[in-house]
Amino acid sequence: MSIKETISSAGRNLHTIIITASEKDGSVETREAEPYSYRIKGGTEKFFCYDIRKGGTRNFFVANIISVEETQNLFTPRWNVEV
Repeated sequence: MSIKETISSAGRNLHTIIITASEKDGSVETREAEPYSYRIKGGTEKFFCYDIRKGGTRNFFVANIISVEETQNLFTPRWNVEV
């Protein structure tokens, strides 16, 4: 299953994801998040989610996402899930 397919499945099931992605500074971060949407910003696709540990919205360039794993942890949506 591709990264976007995994995110879509998690969104449909209202499951959180474990997302690993490259940060702007070149570091690699892994976090648990609620998946919400994709948007095109400046001609580049971004993925928007809610970082559970940090308690806030995060976004990632789709191209910088290394891996995604769907968990069995349920969440109650804060916004419309559009993935």
